Amino acid sequence: MNRIRNPELPLIGRSVDAQSGEDRDHWRSVFSGLWGALEVKPVVEGNISGSLYSRTIGDLSFNRIEFGNQQFEKSHNRRLQEEPFFSLSFPESGTALCEIDGNRVQLLPQNTYLLNNGLSAKLRVKRDYSTFNVKIPVTALEHRLGCNAGILSRTIVQPDAIFHMMQRLIIELLQNVDEADVRTVGFMTNQMLDTVAFFLSSGGAMSDDSIAVQALRARVLAFIDANYRNPDLTPAKIASTCGISRSYLYKIFADGPSVMERVRKRRLEAARGMLTDRDRKMTMTQVALNTGFSSSSEFSRLFKKAFGAVPSRV
Repeated sequence: MNRIRNPELPLIGRSVDAQSGEDRDHWRSVFSGLWGALEVKPVVEGNISGSLYSRTIGDLSFNRIEFGNQQFEKSHNRRLQEEPFFSLSFPESGTALCEIDGNRVQLLPQNTYLLNNGLSAKLRVKRDYSTFNVKIPVTALEHRLGCNAGILSRTIVQPDAIFHMMQRLIIELLQNVDEADVRTVGFMTNQMLDTVAFFLSSGGAMSDDSIAVQALRARVLAFIDANYRNPDLTPAKIASTCGISRSYLYKIFADGPSVMERVRKRRLEAARGMLTDRDRKMTMTQVALNTGFSSSSEFSRLFKKAFGAVPSRV
């Protein structure tokens, strides 16, 4: 089965809670709190139906949703300044027609889909459809997948070791988040996202050796996330702390950005966040030093290369 068996999620809202004739507006209000501004209308004459159970952990939202007789439309509008996000969807029953940026796919059980809701999107459900999904910021996955995909799909085969590993990580994160500290939650989240990326990009079930490599990658990425501010971070230090050799560190990142490229990207993302925080009063030099750069000139050069503008113009 592809059902993500997880603890009960808090109820956010149901269409049946609306007063007569107000189900559409009520459900749009409930759902826009998760997905942002959107339009909702019935597919055929009659009432819409739906329920949303959701929990937010850090930048991720875990959701179990039921739909009935609904069509959603979400337009890409830069003026709204909404952060683009992926919806990692595990359909559980029924079917839905999804269209993103002109591409269509039928959402079916026994499949997993990554849907880019940063683009114009539509979802059409005639009869009852239920799904478990995870809302993930685009920035958290695009460097792992190497593209800004509109729709990615993956059939779940049985047995599928990497799917079951991903399922277990999602369940563990939901079950243990209340007892875990911030660093542990960050490690678990990075491990889950790495597994998601490899599940979507792999062609089938993975060997135990491959899963072990992905676990090491997750450990390294979690270490980088916790220590990118250290200007003395080097491949040798990362490898030593994570219990592997420097040559093996290079090997497990050989199919994409190098480990230091990932360090620089994490520093630049943090710096951009500081610069767009209007309540934080910091000079360019302070931002550079607080995000692990050795000098403001190096920071400015790399920032412009990555984002197309110097830091002072952000």
